[in-house]
Amino acid sequence: MEIKASRREFAIAAASVVGTVVLCVLILRHREYLDEISQWGYVGCFLINVFATGTFVVPGMGAVITFTLGGVLHPAVVGVVAGLGEATGAVGAYLTGYGGRGLLLSSEMEQRFSGLMQRHGSKAMFLMAVLINPIYYPFAVWMGVMRVKIGKFFFLTLLGRTLKNLLLAYVGYFGIRTVLQWLGLSV
Repeated sequence: MEIKASRREFAIAAASVVGTVVLCVLILRHREYLDEISQWGYVGCFLINVFATGTFVVPGMGAVITFTLGGVLHPAVVGVVAGLGEATGAVGAYLTGYGGRGLLLSSEMEQRFSGLMQRHGSKAMFLMAVLINPIYYPFAVWMGVMRVKIGKFFFLTLLGRTLKNLLLAYVGYFGIRTVLQWLGLSV
């Protein structure tokens, strides 16, 4: 039995892919504006993190901005805003997978992964969100393909990404030199 995407699912996937491609092109053509956006404080932090997670053009840019802004703005607010931005951006990747299910998943694959997702899906989503890793975008797409409930996906992503960004913001706030001193390493 083959899984087919409905017209609605295909429209969601197409809109998500088109949106991602347009964002990627805009970011590549106008990269200089990312520096300007990062100077917008909390709003810039949110937007950069949406772009960094919602596309694969600026990986790592969100972490750099969160670290930097954590040193000049209130680190707790920066961490929460960055986490919300990354969770929001991840929804775009999720929607790509959700709509592309018929293209990316066979019924055999679904049977193989559905039990695994039920047993370990929440732990995997949280772990992938809390770590700084380059494969989060394809992971978010896969969560959409597997039809993880979007509320659950968003909540676990928000929780993991917020914890990760709080750590980054506070490391920026205290400075790497202080952290190394706490660890007993000479600077």
